[in-house]
Amino acid sequence: MQRSTERFPMLSVSCKFQNIRRRAALAALVLATLPDRALAQKIDSVSLPIPIMIEARQVHCPLYLKIDMKRYGVPFDKFASAPRDKAQAIFVTIVQAIRKLDTMKFSSVWTSPDQMKRLDPTTTVAMVDNSAGSWIEVARSNFDFDHLNVVAEIFVGSDAMFVWETPTKAGMRREAFYVGSDRKNNDRLSIVDSNTPVLSLIKSAFDAQEMANGSIYEPVTNVASSYQYKIPLGGKGNPGTHPVYLEFGGTPMDFPVGDVKVKAPTPLLGFLRKAARDLRDGRIDSFAANYTVPSQERIKPWLASLARHNTITRSQQPAASLNAAAGVLQVMESNVKFVLDASPVFLVFQSQATGSSWTPESLSYSYVVNDRGNYKFANFSSMDDLDDFLQNSALFDRNILKSSPVTQSSSGTVPHLRQQRQ
Repeated sequence: MQRSTERFPMLSVSCKFQNIRRRAALAALVLATLPDRALAQKIDSVSLPIPIMIEARQVHCPLYLKIDMKRYGVPFDKFASAPRDKAQAIFVTIVQAIRKLDTMKFSSVWTSPDQMKRLDPTTTVAMVDNSAGSWIEVARSNFDFDHLNVVAEIFVGSDAMFVWETPTKAGMRREAFYVGSDRKNNDRLSIVDSNTPVLSLIKSAFDAQEMANGSIYEPVTNVASSYQYKIPLGGKGNPGTHPVYLEFGGTPMDFPVGDVKVKAPTPLLGFLRKAARDLRDGRIDSFAANYTVPSQERIKPWLASLARHNTITRSQQPAASLNAAAGVLQVMESNVKFVLDASPVFLVFQSQATGSSWTPESLSYSYVVNDRGNYKFANFSSMDDLDDFLQNSALFDRNILKSSPVTQSSSGTVPHLRQQRQ
């Protein structure tokens, strides 16, 4: 299972780059004539639609992070000329240092991601060369810092995250820095990456805004979600100065997939049972067909290797042998404890425990997509920002899935939030 950890991938040469730069310069000139009210905006509390990655494609779903933010949309020089607090001053310093190739000034505020304070120290992503000169070179080779626009400032617990954009050889592109504590509790700036799952989710939403070129990923208010989970960004029980909430819908349950005597109450649960039955009965091709095409391409070689194992052992029960090697059938036939409804995407949480005796560690989950009533498993053997968050027990306490949903009223219509549940 692989994922990209490179935050500044090398970009291909494009003949459109000069036109992009001219358009960016014109936009900056227009923005520079706007009044300073943008920089004096109050902090807004909004719900940010978070895209779910399905087979490396962003899917818009009713899944939100409720955050505090300021929207700017101004050229960097205009932002830098306004009064600044400490976090904003650090952000200005880093951009100016990159512009001037000033490694000393850069080093005065910069810390590499692997040296920043994190709740979960088990996963670390680092560059081979962590020197200031290396970081500046990578940044300048991918972004035009002379034409940088400041998009927004997001307050995440006790950290401040700055989303910015510049023209690149592949078009306008967004990136994010954040100011937080390093391992010595000093205020430092670093890049948003997979070491910071919540920040990465927020950045993915701003990326989606740029890519979608529409309003579906714009922040909204008055979201009527049945679950609102306060993320302990500062450690257990500590959400920090500016709490961030995961807002989602879903249903707790105790449905035994493997017990055919219990009728499946929904088409989704019926699909889960059918897929598990295909595997139990050794219908390998039928089982693989329950996955999206990209996932089929990844799961078929895996199934073939298990089939070869079965041939060597000459088992009289093919399906039993296949799944004894992987433990897949046991998981698929376990009890569904919670279905997170982000239609058309569903996250199905399962455990072998019965009733409410399950523990967070015993839960596994899978992605299921609904394409006009046709259910498929997705994202086999792949991970993304949402998985980094859901699998980080310091950030996401799965005990929330034991609680009953709360019915919340909304004072206004929430765009694109599906009201009909499967």
